[in-house]
Amino acid sequence: MTDLAARLDGAVRRVTYSQAEADAKRLAARLVAAFGRREVTRFRYEAIPRGGFFVLGMLAYLLDLSGRTLLRPPPDAPLVVVDDCSYSGARFGEFLGLVRGKEVIFAHLYSHPDLRRAIMEQEERVVACLAAGDLHNQARERYPNESSYRAWQQRWRERLPIRCYWQGLPELVILPWSEPDRPVWNPQTGQVEDDWRLAAPDRCLKNWARLGVPPREVDRVTLRSADPVAFNLAEDRVILCDLRTEQVYGLEGVAAEMWRALAAYGDLDVVAGYLLDRYDVPDSRLRADLETFVAELLAKGLLERVE
Repeated sequence: MTDLAARLDGAVRRVTYSQAEADAKRLAARLVAAFGRREVTRFRYEAIPRGGFFVLGMLAYLLDLSGRTLLRPPPDAPLVVVDDCSYSGARFGEFLGLVRGKEVIFAHLYSHPDLRRAIMEQEERVVACLAAGDLHNQARERYPNESSYRAWQQRWRERLPIRCYWQGLPELVILPWSEPDRPVWNPQTGQVEDDWRLAAPDRCLKNWARLGVPPREVDRVTLRSADPVAFNLAEDRVILCDLRTEQVYGLEGVAAEMWRALAAYGDLDVVAGYLLDRYDVPDSRLRADLETFVAELLAKGLLERVE
């Protein structure tokens, strides 16, 4: 837990929509500087699902790409592959195997310079690898000795079943639409597992979708998951960690379902309606249990009121 709390102290970059837009402008400027304003409007563009679609949408406005350019591009034009963040290049490599084109440009918001160099060295089709900003490699600080750093890289190459162009430990970038999946090694099970989610579901679309609840109309949000609380979803269980105290809480069954609904909707009436559709219990009993549960979460600092 100490390592988890440390990630929030300088190892995490939280990007707002306005900052993402500013960085998309920087990326657009670098594309124009590298290829020319007229030429970039004639390229083909494809986005790596799903974060790449957000960035491509911004680039479409910034580069003044027409609907014809995006929907019916010239078949032999250079291909611009767009993404938000790239940590090891695994998603780009997989996507590259699915698209055609003799000349490929990888344009994204954030990555480490070593990753971009590795992609250029290993992929003949890639003529440019452009990012709006650089990520810091924390592994260099954890393993300052070159031999220990190389050994750490090799261990992770053996653990991960996917191809990576470069193995490092870049700072975590949390975007309004996404928090990246991060594999961690569990020495007790000897397996790679999913790491904790650090962004509250109501402040990150990807984490909201992970809750597994259907979208519902909410007129006014009055409750939300506290920001310094990390969570982990395991089948029908929810595990919460208060990063201020490093206290861990486990929720199962109805309690886990209540937390998912509260984190998704933030309104007691909407949450109660969702739960009544799932459980055959009297309305008065469910609401009483829900209010008691909310009071406990508020008292522990796991939930907070929205003014």
